[in-house]
Amino acid sequence: MSALHPVDPEDLAPGIPLADNLYNRQGVLIAARGSVIDDPRRLAQLAGQGIYRRQDAHDMPFASPLEKLQDLGSHYSHVLEDTAGLRPEGIERVARGLRLVMQAYPELGIGMALRLTLPSASQRHSLFVAMVATLLARSLDMGEEAEQAVACAALTMNLSSHALQDTLTCGVQPDAEQYRLLRSHPADSAQMLLDAGVDDPVWLQSVLQHHENLDGSGYPRGLPGEAILPEARVLRAADVWCALAAHRHNRIGRYPNHALRVLFQRERGRLDDAVVLALRKLMGRYPPGTLVRLANRETALVTRWFANRSNPDYVVSLLRPSGDALRWPERRHTGRRFHAIRDYTYLPERHAPVDWDRVWAVA
Repeated sequence: MSALHPVDPEDLAPGIPLADNLYNRQGVLIAARGSVIDDPRRLAQLAGQGIYRRQDAHDMPFASPLEKLQDLGSHYSHVLEDTAGLRPEGIERVARGLRLVMQAYPELGIGMALRLTLPSASQRHSLFVAMVATLLARSLDMGEEAEQAVACAALTMNLSSHALQDTLTCGVQPDAEQYRLLRSHPADSAQMLLDAGVDDPVWLQSVLQHHENLDGSGYPRGLPGEAILPEARVLRAADVWCALAAHRHNRIGRYPNHALRVLFQRERGRLDDAVVLALRKLMGRYPPGTLVRLANRETALVTRWFANRSNPDYVVSLLRPSGDALRWPERRHTGRRFHAIRDYTYLPERHAPVDWDRVWAVA
């Protein structure tokens, strides 16, 4: 019989399908993989008794990094939509999970954030911002506490306006009241966190300040320069870059080099120059997740960063020149004439389904 390994109760959440079979100390099955425990008290009771899983290839199927990332996204949605009210510890758990993902699989996180299956485009945006902001804070050596505060703030910066932002994403023009709500959402979201019991001043102030600009043109308070926390500056730059990269009802997402150009031109004087420079160094011209057209007209995905290189050494081809999916994704070396990168591109509107797990396995 395979050995029992203890399960951290923090890895379990009400309403989320179990990733493994769970056993008690005697090895008796107490909850099957895929089942859902909705009652937090039941989870607490199980945790008190001791929860274990078997290290067995048949009993514990391999969960790919992409599945782990999708599970985090699903958990995040559940925490936001919990009818019992917002639980700060749930947000903190998601933030810790994202930081671990971005430590182990940063390319996957950046490359797949906008392709996760979530019920809300606004939630997906916040998740993407949390990933980018975490990497930015790390690259700026801000420390683990700042990383955690930035991740928590990114996940909750639009707490009061997710539904409204989803409505506006569909092309609806805001009326006067909706515009007022948009302008007040940093303060409203910070107040919701305060009411839920959040007492971390950096988390709260980062949410409150995430639309403030260094030149004083931001909102809700029009704070200038040094009055804006470093964590909020990181969050602001990540928020703008991620918004530019995402598709909207009236435009497709900006190509990475175009998005960075907007930050350096349109947003100059509003954003922290040091943070924007760090973002440019971090992302480069072809960050993971960028789709490119090759010389042989295949559509390929950039899946990693290559240090000190302007172009990636290799990419993973997804679609044939006809637009049909390759049976298996293929790694292409861009130094070869037929596989050289010719331009940025997007997936066709009605493209063949892509098996993203296979793509990242090849990568």
